[in-house]
Amino acid sequence: MKRKHGSILLFLLLAAVMLAGCSAQSEKAADANGNAAISTLTFSAASLTQELTFVDWTQDGTAMQLIARKDETGEVRLAFNTCQSCGGSPYAWFEYLGSNTLQCQNCGLTFPLDTVGTTKAAGCNPVTITDFTVDGDTVTVPQSVLADNAQRFTNWKKIEQ
Repeated sequence: MKRKHGSILLFLLLAAVMLAGCSAQSEKAADANGNAAISTLTFSAASLTQELTFVDWTQDGTAMQLIARKDETGEVRLAFNTCQSCGGSPYAWFEYLGSNTLQCQNCGLTFPLDTVGTTKAAGCNPVTITDFTVDGDTVTVPQSVLADNAQRFTNWKKIEQ
């Protein structure tokens, strides 16, 4: 019995450590008319490096994921973790293979991290996000950008277990 509880405790501890890296938050702001609050995605820019950070988000019930990193100059780069070319496929998402390489899980193409979140990223690449702000340590993605791209994720990562 002690072994079972120890395994569960170890699993929970590992899960907490893995989730502690980058936490997305929802912030509320009034719209232009001062009406109901609008959600925006915010997270810490200080936690970003040249390696990838995956930021999970739920927009109107649709699970989404962003890829965030800083480029070699320290500029924040963002992209949606879904493929421009393979979009619509449940496998149109990217995994980090290490060695500065991402791979599309639908078609298998690979490409370097330095294309993530840039305007030179075309074809089989994550969908670049250009409409976001960095204010001090806070990266903010507007609700309109998230809502406008939620449809890209309606069939996303539906892998049969």
